[in-house]
Amino acid sequence: MTTKKQKSQVWGNRLNTPPDQLNIRFCAGRDVITLPMADEILLEFDVWTNLAHAKMLNKVGVLNDEELADIRTALSDLVHDFQSGSFELDPEKEDVHINVEHYITFTKGVVAGKKIHTGRSRNDQVSTDMRLFLREAVIELVASTLTLIKAILNRAEQETTSIMPGFTHYQPAMLTTVGHWLTSWSQGLLRDALSLMQDLKMMNRSPLGAAASFGTSWPINREYAAELLGFDAVEENSLDCISSRGENETRIAASISIMMNHLSVVAQDIILLSTPFYRFFKVDDRYVTGSSIMPQKRNPDFAEIIRSKASLVQGSLISLLGIQKGAMSGYNRDTQQTKYLIMDLLRESRDVPSILSGVIATLGFDRKTMRESCEQGYINATDIADWLAQKHELSFRDCYEVLSSAVKYSEDTGKVTLEALKQAISEQGLEITFSEEDAKFIDSPEKSLLEKRHTGAPSAESVERMIRKQQGQAERTERELGEFGQGIQDARKRCFGG
Repeated sequence: MTTKKQKSQVWGNRLNTPPDQLNIRFCAGRDVITLPMADEILLEFDVWTNLAHAKMLNKVGVLNDEELADIRTALSDLVHDFQSGSFELDPEKEDVHINVEHYITFTKGVVAGKKIHTGRSRNDQVSTDMRLFLREAVIELVASTLTLIKAILNRAEQETTSIMPGFTHYQPAMLTTVGHWLTSWSQGLLRDALSLMQDLKMMNRSPLGAAASFGTSWPINREYAAELLGFDAVEENSLDCISSRGENETRIAASISIMMNHLSVVAQDIILLSTPFYRFFKVDDRYVTGSSIMPQKRNPDFAEIIRSKASLVQGSLISLLGIQKGAMSGYNRDTQQTKYLIMDLLRESRDVPSILSGVIATLGFDRKTMRESCEQGYINATDIADWLAQKHELSFRDCYEVLSSAVKYSEDTGKVTLEALKQAISEQGLEITFSEEDAKFIDSPEKSLLEKRHTGAPSAESVERMIRKQQGQAERTERELGEFGQGIQDARKRCFGG
């Protein structure tokens, strides 16, 4: 007797492909996982900040070479102990900064550890740690967004002639193509990637050395520390360095909020158009979930989760804006909350582009059903009005009135017929005759789409131009991101290696 392998979830027997594990975790969310301490996330960034600061103190003569070497060794041991699980943050020591200082000074017995806080405050220290954390998180998010954009454009290339209805107000509106529909998604996401890149550049300035808000009498070299941390420059005014804590978090949250709105539209499109009532495409088995009671279910849970995450991100943005409002210049403890808000926001949005990359790459389009849907809802009405106005040199408004009547006379056919159009024209007192070729145009969505050749239109020719342009923009952004990230890696190697 063979033993059937036990599934990790109760549903799925009806599926031909096992569910994607990332999708399972994405949909489960925080239901069955624990979250790390906020300062645990910052620990290795705080080690980098401490080492850069110590090397700067050595450069200006506050620490001698032996003291710097002892601190470096202790910091290296701390990272090893943390990664191996033998070091944990002690809540009684208040935060990561005091935990690290205590480890160096007391756990490792490095007397020079008492000097490491020279010329700085926890205010500029945490601001620096947060910029290092945000920088890494945003680089990762931009990279995954670019991967999603490429997945969308790859599918768009395959579907430039796949006709589908376009919608306004959730109602049939005009003809379009799958390629045109998909490149609308990628175009918005390209703006999001560029916005996040701008946030990265604006954020990449060092607040270290601002101390409590008002600088220090120690002869520090802020530019040297900034270089070791991979920053482009220092954030100059020491008071603004501290007063503006939370500003970078808010800018990033705003960019992600707009991106999540775009992704929520994508999610809603997928939910609606994949239902059995539309059947425009099928979501692959790997990205659907089931029911504990209804064995037939194929639920696009990932898309519903994305919609809710968009709302969560917007709520965090509003909270971040509110925390900064009305505070006096200088450090205020209110800003501690900005750390938790942005960490939650990034955690909740991090996997969205990766999930959608897999979903979109595996969508199964039903071209026959989409084409048949273009025979409903009088979706050819506007195109015929435009064609009539151009061909016979009539005003669009007169042709609009003709088509309004033609729609009424087409009754339950679902599309404007030649007979209905002739009746409407006759009632308007127009003398127009139709050739056999005209009749074919009126009855052909494909011929209507061929006429839409301007920039950004849904014809295959226009969509192909858009795809090439967007691919070029994505490649340029990817190169820029790679250069930015490489500069940070090089700085880290200089700091830890030399």
